[in-house]
Amino acid sequence: MPAPQRQTNDSPAAGAAARTGDRTWFLVGSKWEDPVWVLAPGNALEERQPVRLRWDFELQDGRRFTDQRHAALLEASRQLVALIRSGSLSTGLPLRPSTVAQYFQTLRCLLQWMSSEGFSRFSMLDPPALLQFQQWLRSRPLAGRTPQRAPGTLRRHLYLLAYFQRFRDELDDSLSFDPFAADDHRRATGYHDGLRRPWPYTPDSVAVPLVQAAIDIVTHDAPAVLRAWETYRKAVADGRGADHAHTGRATRALQRASAGMPDADSPVRSVRELVRRTDLLYAGCFVVISYLVGPRVSEILHLKAGCVHRRSAEGASEPVTVIVGAIFKRQSGYHGRPHEWVAPPAAVQAVAVLEALSAGHRAVAGREQLWLRRRRGNGATEWHEVEPELLEIPSTARVSIQLGRFGAWLGLTHEGRPWKLTTHQGRKTFARFAALRDRTCLFALAQQLGHRERAETDNGYAGSDYRLNQEIDAEILEQSVNAWEHMLAAPGLGGRAGEEIVANRPRFRGKRIKEDLASYARLLVDAGLVLGVCDWGFCVYREGYSACLGNAAGPNPARREPSTCARCQNFVVSEQHRPYWADQVHRCQGLLDEPALPLQTLRIVRARLDEARSLIRAIDSGRKESS
Repeated sequence: MPAPQRQTNDSPAAGAAARTGDRTWFLVGSKWEDPVWVLAPGNALEERQPVRLRWDFELQDGRRFTDQRHAALLEASRQLVALIRSGSLSTGLPLRPSTVAQYFQTLRCLLQWMSSEGFSRFSMLDPPALLQFQQWLRSRPLAGRTPQRAPGTLRRHLYLLAYFQRFRDELDDSLSFDPFAADDHRRATGYHDGLRRPWPYTPDSVAVPLVQAAIDIVTHDAPAVLRAWETYRKAVADGRGADHAHTGRATRALQRASAGMPDADSPVRSVRELVRRTDLLYAGCFVVISYLVGPRVSEILHLKAGCVHRRSAEGASEPVTVIVGAIFKRQSGYHGRPHEWVAPPAAVQAVAVLEALSAGHRAVAGREQLWLRRRRGNGATEWHEVEPELLEIPSTARVSIQLGRFGAWLGLTHEGRPWKLTTHQGRKTFARFAALRDRTCLFALAQQLGHRERAETDNGYAGSDYRLNQEIDAEILEQSVNAWEHMLAAPGLGGRAGEEIVANRPRFRGKRIKEDLASYARLLVDAGLVLGVCDWGFCVYREGYSACLGNAAGPNPARREPSTCARCQNFVVSEQHRPYWADQVHRCQGLLDEPALPLQTLRIVRARLDEARSLIRAIDSGRKESS
């Protein structure tokens, strides 16, 4: 089957094509009148399985929507889908085929409901009818899940109605009224910001061992795996025999190559082990790039060989290493918008490993993508007698499965339960880690992540990313609520502000203690008592007591460090910070044992030791009193 043709239409061209007679500009291998539309892929990831829209679906009366009696409604529905494909309400850019498919599913629900209620045209619908449709959506059962749809799901369904209003003059049949004249589709479904469930980030207790293990695999395990693949290829090329006989030859060759090698060199001794470690190596490369650089999964999977470059920044003493790729979200073109990410050495090493792993596949397929994999690979056969038509960029679902195996192999847990890794967690964790530690870097962070509210020219970035600021503000508020809950329930607190909190905090009792704690913590945050959270304690920030000489915006990041915080009246420590200060005691005691330390250094170390010991005593005394 030939690969679908690539669409490189930008927004004006696509809109013009849709309005000047070329109605099928977004279709490939299908016509306007066909019962099944095949949407042209929007990027390389969509070539594997082009989106298909079936117009011959069954209605409530048992008839097909392509029956002649529904011809007018079918034509208006096709016009609507084509217009949705040509321009988004929020960006004005053509939507991705996968997004169009979601709107098509909503349109199909609306058409099935209209068939059951006797509506033959969109213009027959009125406000009471749409309220009935909304109620029907709420009560429609979901297989294997909750009995009712959530407000966020209803919001996405009703957003289709806004397209009727936007394109009312271009449709043969549309709504005769504005469905959201007095309100918006969010409030109409009972949705509000408090119901929003953002995609999760990876907690520190999981992210730290995950990234450390991924870096170790990419830097130390990769050479052994790559050497083993060379041995495998030679063994396969040199022998002949029955099917799968090459596996035995390759295993014997690997055993001979690893004979006498110490375990510290991580030798590969069988084909089965080689396949498993290669799978872990791919997952490790994805984790390193995602968590240390921050691109989306589509941007990682589109990376090509030779994407690492050195850039000389004006005024910088040394050149900067960047990964060159493209951003596809809210971009109209097949090849996306060019973008560069600043990359640390570990991410550069991950790209080099991917280049080595994919060298054979790229040579066979004549393509440059680093993530080329066999479509139906089974073990080592993915690298044995590879055919170009079987090579493709793996789907997001396949990467998710690979990450799941990687997390299970590492035994990642959080709060006693296995932690499930997803493809977006690395980007979310990267942004959260950078933003919550230094709010002055938000503009640079927005540039690194490629955040934009609307598509703009590639030669500039105008303004700041307000959505990113909102997400970070929400994350800081939620972090403050969690910290207040902890301090209100902690048996002992240290620090000058900790003594005030212990003396003045209310006592919570009864069955609803958790709910009362959460409500009171939220009340404190709403009153403006937002906390600074770091590894060594909490900061109940008040500008007049700030030892770091902060201002009205918050603590001074240039002067904020453990010793300054320890003598600040805003500082609080609890049991969760005890390991940090215990480690400080251990390190200071080790320094005091050094015979050659200058007198001034000894005084500083003793002062740090006294600070750490006093904070630990405060934590322990509070815990003893509570017990």
